[in-house]
This record gives sequence, structure tokens and C-alpha cells, in this order.
Amino acid sequence: MSKRIVIDARYLDGTYSGIATYSRCLIEGLARIDQENEYYVVVRPGFREKIQTGTNFEFLTYRPKPISFQSYFGFHEYLEEIQPDILHSLAPHAPVFWNGPTVVTVHDLQPFLDPDFSARRARLIRAAYSLFYRWAYPATIAKSKWVLCDSYATRDDVVELLPGSLPRLIVVVPGLEPVPGGMPPEPRIQAIRAKINLQGRYFLYYGSTRPNKNIPNLVKAFARACRDMEGDADELKLVLVLRRDRFYRDIARAINSRKLQNRVIVIDPLAYEERQALLAGALAFVFPTKFEGFGFPPLEAMQLDVPVMGGLSGALPEVLGDAAHFVDPDNLDDIARGLRQLALDDELRQRLIENGRRQVTRFDWDECAGKTRDIYELLF
Repeated sequence: MSKRIVIDARYLDGTYSGIATYSRCLIEGLARIDQENEYYVVVRPGFREKIQTGTNFEFLTYRPKPISFQSYFGFHEYLEEIQPDILHSLAPHAPVFWNGPTVVTVHDLQPFLDPDFSARRARLIRAAYSLFYRWAYPATIAKSKWVLCDSYATRDDVVELLPGSLPRLIVVVPGLEPVPGGMPPEPRIQAIRAKINLQGRYFLYYGSTRPNKNIPNLVKAFARACRDMEGDADELKLVLVLRRDRFYRDIARAINSRKLQNRVIVIDPLAYEERQALLAGALAFVFPTKFEGFGFPPLEAMQLDVPVMGGLSGALPEVLGDAAHFVDPDNLDDIARGLRQLALDDELRQRLIENGRRQVTRFDWDECAGKTRDIYELLF
């Protein structure tokens, strides 16, 4: 018997954030494997991204942001009009007064693990956000019948926060999208390098500027690695693709204090094809992050035969396996050592490339969608 399933996908915003990628790919995966259940996908007004779905999918709009007073205390009225059999929230936020069957996906517990998660705000606003997260996450997890976790590391973090939740936690590993068109051709790689006037070899990072991404430490370690390599670092660059938001000032301070304005290239987010071309031409993708719940970007690098350096924390060791060169994200000397080794050791880079080709085969969106559908059908 088919079910009416509401998917709260209001983090779909046309960006390449982790939650947006997860939301889009899970929905498309469910559409490929499930033509029986009825799906109502809730997005915010103005959403224009094209998502490949079937006739059993309908997109609805709800104006309030996922984290808002209206969502927590009014979204239940919107749901009551649809009368779903299941609500699946793709982030750990669910309406307080909704009493129907609920499943949520928890990607990470950064508000509890990262002391700077709500930083760079006025003191009172920061305190309000902190109190909100410390109420909202446990309340949502407690009321959900099942809680999906992207990784065992995230599951263990949830158990530490809420020990009684373990019987309701299910690890459902996300997939990895195939690269459209395969490896970008060399002329395309050269074109994007010319566009940003990028010469020589370069390390690449793209993603968020949040403190857990550890970018100021990456910049400082890059300066140390260049100093230690001396002539071997000629023309070596660090390219950062990111938004210059409220966390960027710490990154800029690290760049300026080390006089790296000519070595660290900061560019605004690129279109997907341009980003892939920039990634394909990189010496290595560097991701020495902390508190990571999964980590799509390093897997995307592996798909394009780019060696990866990862932080030895969170879910990265679990997700990247033996296909990454790991460093201690809290140790500048260790990050600098990792950068030097990736810059100078051809055998290391080749080994990481070969291991990466195997590693990426572990992640499949149809498998993720199939396990999610089974939860809908067998556990409700």
C-alpha cells in the first residue's frame, strides 16, 4: 500500500552545500527507484533548481526558513492539510506540535562539538543561537521514530549526546554523483586557470568558511610548508573557493599576517563545470577539517584522480579510508608536513589516486535511496 511522504527539503537553495547536495541527490534517487509512494517535497519560494523526478512527486512551497519560529511552531498546520503518513526532515529540525510519524536525517552535531559554531555574531544573538540548537536538536531527535545518520561517527556523536537514542539510529551512507562528461579536458582546465590568472602548481580547497573547516590553520600551515621547501615551492599556490561571509575575516587575517597575498588565491564560488575543471588541475585537494559529519568535496576530488589530504577527525577517516593523506587538524606542523609531502612525493600522490578510484565506488545514491525507502515501507 502506497504512502504519502512529505520530505522537508528547504535546504535546497541551488548551492553546492552538503545538505543541498544530499537533499537533491536523495530525492532524485527515490524518484528512480520508487514509483508507488506519493512524495510531497517542500521547498522555499523562489526555488528554481531542476530536479529529475516522476509523476508521483509534487513540489510544494513553504516560505519560512527551516530554522525559524514559524517552522517550529507553525509548520504542523501546513502538514495537517497534506495529511502525510510520514514526515522526513532532511535536517534535524521538526515542528513541535507535529505528532505524526517522523524520520529525520542528522548530518553532524557541529552545534555541540564546535565551540565557534555560532561565532562572529553579537554576543546576545550568539547565546540565543546556542540555546536554540541545544534545545532543538535533542527535541527533534527525541520525537522522531527513526533517525538517519550519514556516518558511524555521527551516530556515535548522537549517542554521546542522547544515550537512549541508540535503538532508533540507523546509518544510511550518502552516495556520490557520477561526474557529468567525465574528466574535464585539458583545454578546459587551462581556460579556467587563465580566467583567474593562475600559474604553476596549486593546492585547492572549496567549501564553507565555518570554523570547523579550519581554513586559517590551513593558510598558516601553507606558509610554513612554503618556507620549509624553499625553492621547491616556487610558484606553488593555495586556491580557496569560498564565500566571503562573516567567517572570512579570520582567513583574510591569516593571509595578510603571513604576507601571502600573491600565494593564496581567493575566488568566489564557481559554476559546477568551472569548479570541476579547477579541481581536475589541482596538485591535491586539501581538507584538514574538524567535526566533519561526512565530506563530499574530498570524494569529488577522488573521482577526478586528484590526491586528497584530510583531517584526522570526525567522519573523514571512515569515509575516505586509505585514499587520503591524513593530518592532525589542530597541529600546524603536521598540516605543513602533509602539504610538503603532497608537493614533493610523486609516489604518494599516485598511491592516493589509485586508492581513491576504489574508494569512490563505495558510495551509491540508488543504494542510499533504497535503504531510505525501505525504512519508509518496513519500519512505519
